[in-house]
Amino acid sequence: MAVFGTIDAATFGNNVAVTQNDATVTKNAADAVNVGDILVLNSVNYLVREVTSTTSIELHKAYAGSTNGTLSGAVRRTAPKAVADYVVKGGDSVSYDLVFVDTTEQSIASNKTRGITGPGWWQYQTYQTHNGDTRHKAEYLAPAKATAGNAGDFTDDTLAADVLETITVGTQPANSTSSSGAGTFVAAFTVDQSGTKQYKWQRQTKNATTRWVDIVGGAGGLDTGITYADFTTATLAYSALASDALDGYKYRCVLNTSKGAAQKYTNGAATLTFGS
Repeated sequence: MAVFGTIDAATFGNNVAVTQNDATVTKNAADAVNVGDILVLNSVNYLVREVTSTTSIELHKAYAGSTNGTLSGAVRRTAPKAVADYVVKGGDSVSYDLVFVDTTEQSIASNKTRGITGPGWWQYQTYQTHNGDTRHKAEYLAPAKATAGNAGDFTDDTLAADVLETITVGTQPANSTSSSGAGTFVAAFTVDQSGTKQYKWQRQTKNATTRWVDIVGGAGGLDTGITYADFTTATLAYSALASDALDGYKYRCVLNTSKGAAQKYTNGAATLTFGS
């Protein structure tokens, strides 16, 4: 699943000229652009309203940056009108991602768990419920019947990659009993692609049945009478456990990857016991 801007994007080979508070952009004739394209200038998205000549275009609003006759790095992006409007109106500045799914990716089971059910552009986000579980929200912006081989119209499509991957849990955290006041919980998982593994440890109090809370570190960072460390790694460490006040607390790890694998949890049955 490729994030919008990685696909259907190309950087101009030549500099452009822009004037502050002016919508006119002067460009090299070799750099093609069409009405409705999104032109990224100095990291700001502008919609191309009019192509007046091979070397001049008009933006939908005046250029907000400083006047520059040799601005480099202009990026052209193509998208359906619904997607272009979304970007221009600032939708990509909120907590949503704009993602593109091709006809191959639409059938992947972990895409379906996100609520993504067809090829095209989706507005997608995750949010956390009160008990620490992650939920998915997806809104279909524009359909596009594109196959993996031609989902983009530039050569970087092959680099955008069908990045979705699958998590397989290998090691479930085991119960931890400590008389010294220190110990660890360990989780491990594998992925079928090259995403960076991500860990987030959570704990649940002894008598809780639903509420999981993200662990934060340091003495008293979450629970008094204990110090947590390495809570975003495969091994959660605890120390300075001074009493049996945390007896029966349960621990689990939220597993994710940098390439957006469907999130998984360890079994949540690892229990902390103070004593011999």
